[in-house]
Amino acid sequence: MIFKSLKLENIRSYENLQIQFPKGSVLLAGDIGSGKTSILLGLQFALFGLQPGQKGASILRQGKDEAYACLELEIDGEIIILERTIKKSKSGSITQDNNIITIGITREELSTSEMKNRVINLLNYPKEFVKKSNLLYKFTVYTPQEEMKSIVLEKPEIRLDTLRHIFGIDRYKRIKENTQILFQKIKEQAKIKEILISELNLTKEKFNIENEKKITLTRETNNLNIEYQKLILTKQNSEEKLSSLQKLLDDKRDLESESATSQVLLQAKKDLELRMKKEIIIMQKQIHEEFNFSQERLNSVAELLDKHKKILEEKNSKFLNLASQISVLDSKKERPFELKNKIMSLENCPTCLQKVGQDHKCRIEKQVQYDIEEIDRELEQKIQQKQILINEIEIEKNLIQNYETDKTNLQQEKIKFEHQKTIQTKIKSDAFVLDRTSNEIKELELQLQQLQFKIQTFSKSQEEFDEAKKEFQKINEIFRTKEITIATKTKELELLKIKLQELSEEIQSKEKTREQINRLRSLQDWIQEKFLTMIDLAEKNVMAKLRTEFSSIFSEWFSALVSDSLLVRLDEDFTPIITNQDYEIDYDFLSGGERTATALAYRLSLNQVLNSILSQIKTKDILILDEPTDGFATEQIDKMRDIFEQLKAEQIIFVSHEQKIEGFVDHIIRIQKDGISRIESNS
Repeated sequence: MIFKSLKLENIRSYENLQIQFPKGSVLLAGDIGSGKTSILLGLQFALFGLQPGQKGASILRQGKDEAYACLELEIDGEIIILERTIKKSKSGSITQDNNIITIGITREELSTSEMKNRVINLLNYPKEFVKKSNLLYKFTVYTPQEEMKSIVLEKPEIRLDTLRHIFGIDRYKRIKENTQILFQKIKEQAKIKEILISELNLTKEKFNIENEKKITLTRETNNLNIEYQKLILTKQNSEEKLSSLQKLLDDKRDLESESATSQVLLQAKKDLELRMKKEIIIMQKQIHEEFNFSQERLNSVAELLDKHKKILEEKNSKFLNLASQISVLDSKKERPFELKNKIMSLENCPTCLQKVGQDHKCRIEKQVQYDIEEIDRELEQKIQQKQILINEIEIEKNLIQNYETDKTNLQQEKIKFEHQKTIQTKIKSDAFVLDRTSNEIKELELQLQQLQFKIQTFSKSQEEFDEAKKEFQKINEIFRTKEITIATKTKELELLKIKLQELSEEIQSKEKTREQINRLRSLQDWIQEKFLTMIDLAEKNVMAKLRTEFSSIFSEWFSALVSDSLLVRLDEDFTPIITNQDYEIDYDFLSGGERTATALAYRLSLNQVLNSILSQIKTKDILILDEPTDGFATEQIDKMRDIFEQLKAEQIIFVSHEQKIEGFVDHIIRIQKDGISRIESNS
């Protein structure tokens, strides 16, 4: 990785900064407090954003609400641009806002966590450093000035934890801690399982006792089943006997029912015979008197009756016609009288108004009198015809009445005659039925005698049936008792089998638990005796190898910065041990330049070892040193020329206010602050 350029807006003391970073050694020169370290913090912010615990106020320029950082860098020949912004909210809190990454022509806006993961991947940092990314960058690329000496002065156990963390071998400690947790859990599980199997022997004893009960109960059940099968045969025989006797009783009841039915039928036949005899006697008395009846005479009377009814109708029709004619003649007779009276009373003619003479009146009167006489003669003739017709009608009515009387008498005689014939026929029919009924009575009497004889043969069947029924009920009661006993024993046996199954499963489960306990105990022993020992040995070997390499490199850098009279090495806690002619010198008794040299040598050694171990990381070509010569004597500053020559980084950014350093670097960027930091010159 190589830094190409950096743009800052409202970052710490910068309002607007644009700076180019060439390859080689670059010196950020300027007075103390001019803003040199702010550029390094801007680089760190552009790469990783705000770090856990870092407040936004440490980055945002005072009085501003928004800040921006844009870093252009090159990784494996590809240009990458990282852009980040932070904003102050209305509540006063400062948070990261936009995160944009541009690779080639692809520009993406990401969340803060996505941006961080992307940068870690680009730098090829191990995945375990995702949550501690700034830590690896801090010890491989840039350590702030105030933290250079902290790792040397730190407590040994804290320093070891920090180095484990940096070297990525803190996993051994985590493994041991996690193993202890696992060990305790295994131990707890083993104790719990031991409690679970504590009653295994008691459970086995219960199983044996219950199994003995099962054997005894099975034997009893089998014996009961054998007795039950014999009882089934006895019951079947009893049922068959009872069924046979029941059939005999049913036959007896059928015979008795048939006998009763025959008796009822016999009595009915006798009653019928008696009733028919009485009816025949009565009917014979009814036909004792004979009747002479002629159908021809009845037909002749009926014909004469119809004939005279027709004649009567004709005469009635003539009578009505004559009555009508007489009425008309009476009406004609009244009109001439009215005309005569009217003319006789006239004096003048109503038509010609001439006076009507007496002669004319006499002539008209004679004419009227003549017309009246004609009408009277015709009327008298009609009246005589009417009287004759009335007499004839009376004669016809008398004849019809006599014929009707004759017809009625003849019809009554016919009914009596036909009734006699019917009675005679019925007498013959009843005589036949009576004869047949008498024969049936004889047959029924014979049948009843036979039935009574058969019924007598079943006289002892009821007693035998009652005895067989009592015997069957007794057997059935024993049978039901045996069934209940077998059901009870079977149910008890089933429950016992279930209990045995449960005990067996419990024993199997506890046996498995015992096996699990043995495995857990074996695992405990393996963890305690082998695994933890192996991890301790592996960690010691790794740490010993690191310490050997680290101590060698540290001694070389230390010798290059201090006098030959002082020697340095690392103890087991990676604490620098400084000696002078075999005498150890406490760090606090060193001069300021010697302490700075010790810290710088430790820093450069750590950087070199990390880049050697983590050979795939993309930041090993760059190194940032912030005021590394603080407190150096002139001779020590002169030795920095050799340091720059020995460092193999492609890009070194050096922060210092020592003018003498300017002659050791390839490029100088001068920074000046007048309220606002800015670049004064670039050479």
